[in-house]
Amino acid sequence: MKVGIQLFSVKEHLKADPVGTLKKVSDLGYKYIETFGHPQKGDESTFGLGLSRKEAKSLLNSLGLTVVGAHFYPLLPECLEEYCDYYADLGVPQVGCGGTWEADIAEKAPLLNEAGRIAKKHGLRYYYHNHYQEYCTVNGEYILHQFARDTDPELVYFELDSFWAARGGMDPVKEMEFLKGRLILLHQKDFGKNASQPLNVFELLDRGSPVTSEIYQANRPTDTFAEVGTGILPIQTYIDKGNEVGVSHILLEQDKTAMNEIDSIRLSMEAFRKFHGVEWD
Repeated sequence: MKVGIQLFSVKEHLKADPVGTLKKVSDLGYKYIETFGHPQKGDESTFGLGLSRKEAKSLLNSLGLTVVGAHFYPLLPECLEEYCDYYADLGVPQVGCGGTWEADIAEKAPLLNEAGRIAKKHGLRYYYHNHYQEYCTVNGEYILHQFARDTDPELVYFELDSFWAARGGMDPVKEMEFLKGRLILLHQKDFGKNASQPLNVFELLDRGSPVTSEIYQANRPTDTFAEVGTGILPIQTYIDKGNEVGVSHILLEQDKTAMNEIDSIRLSMEAFRKFHGVEWD
């Protein structure tokens, strides 16, 4: 697997200076990036880079950065056709949704299929990225497993966030095996050694009740996030399994940090170099 960075890790810097921030990411030695955005119809600057496609092509080329995935939210934005056209033009192979918090999450599979059809029309794969709320249960079944069952494997793929799977009380290695054949990317965070919450958030919550946005936000304090490679998660086992099932990229991500964002992704890069089975170039 190749190592990249999810740009959500430097979201505040991007907001202030997208071009300068992408240069800093490149200068640190990251080659592969995944964008995030809340796309607005007719506004390419909301598609995750803060740039028009012409500006993005030129800048990415000059910095030696390759976009390997692009997150959007909500599940099926009105401008998904425009979004897919933008990223297809940049040569990106896949786009996907970064999750959903609606109480009726278990009923969202048809929207995933529709998003997948739109992406496929543009020559892209569509993937779904989990948080911990997909490990709530409906009729005794995990919602993420319902998504896998109720979506078309030719239209919907998955990006497993191992941190959120672990916070959902799951073994990420077993989840990778479950999603094998449809698992195309990994997100890698790390859990703090002195976190104020247990790793399994469902020691605090009822797995059978919906997770709202408010509940989700209340159960992700800063101290549960560690720079990647400095916490307690058995990351090497995730890398080994990811390689076994054919994942192409593992993307480091820092949702929250007590550090400067650039210093944070620098530390994650340095700490992550102790692992084997990954490539940086």
